[in-house]
Amino acid sequence: MRAYNTLTKREEELKLNKTVKIYVCGITAYDYSHIGHARSSVFFDTLRRYLEYKGYNVIYVQNFTDVDDKIIRRAVSENKTQKEIAEMYIQEYFKDMESLNVKKADFHPKVTENIDEIIDAVKKLIDKGYAYEIDGDVYFHVPAFKEYGKLSGFSLEELNRHRIEPDPRKKDVKDFALWKKAKEEDIKAKAFYDSPWGKGRPGWHIECSVLATKYLGVPFDIHGGGKDLIFPHHENERAQSYALFDVEPVKYWIHNDFVTINREKMSKSLGNIIRIRDVVEKYGGEVLRYFLLTAHYRSPLDFNEDALEKAKKSYTALKNSLEVLDMEIAAIKTFGNDLGLENANYEQFVKKFEESMDDDFNTPKALAVLHEFSNYINKVVYETKLESLEIMFNTFKRLCSVLGFFEKYKRVPILDKKSVELIMERETARKEKNFEKADKIRDLFKNNGIQLIDTPRGTRWKLVDLKN
Repeated sequence: MRAYNTLTKREEELKLNKTVKIYVCGITAYDYSHIGHARSSVFFDTLRRYLEYKGYNVIYVQNFTDVDDKIIRRAVSENKTQKEIAEMYIQEYFKDMESLNVKKADFHPKVTENIDEIIDAVKKLIDKGYAYEIDGDVYFHVPAFKEYGKLSGFSLEELNRHRIEPDPRKKDVKDFALWKKAKEEDIKAKAFYDSPWGKGRPGWHIECSVLATKYLGVPFDIHGGGKDLIFPHHENERAQSYALFDVEPVKYWIHNDFVTINREKMSKSLGNIIRIRDVVEKYGGEVLRYFLLTAHYRSPLDFNEDALEKAKKSYTALKNSLEVLDMEIAAIKTFGNDLGLENANYEQFVKKFEESMDDDFNTPKALAVLHEFSNYINKVVYETKLESLEIMFNTFKRLCSVLGFFEKYKRVPILDKKSVELIMERETARKEKNFEKADKIRDLFKNNGIQLIDTPRGTRWKLVDLKN
């Protein structure tokens, strides 16, 4: 299994123990989540699923930034507390992730629940000579960490152009905040905490150093996030963690690329931010998930209606194959006529799927393999023995679930004797052109959540959602 490591700037063979420790940066909870957040969450959820499929025990941590400038500004503008704003949007994020079939992390730590640990880390950085305090603010002194810039690959000249937090009191323009002295709006939003340096709150970067190492120790295996976090957030996080523990904190840094909107970057200034829930309402969560996996995670992904429609058709094709397979299994078990002559040969698809995912988690290739498998199912489903159909169904569904599809799929039921008699009555009515009677029987089944489907091989059926 290989993946591109942002730190070394090359694709590497992943050397993992039986337990794999992963940390992925979560949202800053001040607004509804958008499809850029969805791409990162879906990709790393898929990475996690594949590792679990391969037999690894995964410990997955994703934080919530629940105190931050943006949260505080929103709280003040709405006359609420920082906590009220953050809690609301954290819960909305969970709703969005459920619609995308993104599994919850093993741990979802919040910054405000770990203030004491953050203060201890800042004190340790001061004691070790990596940080200094000025009038209630504490800064990390970048020149004290000689490898600063290695993760982003920025030169000294490029780093000097990134004046993230201008402050004439700083020893160096590149120094960044570990602890921020409370301002008037922080007090108003109740977003401040007692510390040795006075009332204040953590800087953005220190939170992830503390939360990741608290739950995963050092070094841990994989640190993930969007490409936009490489600098300054992850560059600063690496510097802090290395300074705290005197060891390279992360083995593999993995970053996903952006989602663009009609070839333009998403931004509030352009007014093209697209919320997850708005897409889900129109297309469904798993269709959006499918779309987000159609490009390699290290390539940009352009969001447009044509691409979503194409994703919907492709997703539906996979679902149809799963249903066709399941319907045939249910029919054989119901009627007892296993006429299949052959055993299916599907191992080739399992091998190709795994090769695709082992190749830097290449989800577009993996999707292509699923469609090859789907076409094969459609070709052999009526010629295959029941036992082999069952294994093929489970195999296809399992591979789909690695990419996060069809986990809530409900199996086609085996019908009881009374239902079989009604189906036979309906088939007789259709032959006699008594369509009124045939339609009444069809509607009777539909009212009980079963859709009858007429095929050249006889009546088949599947479950339908009575809500729709």
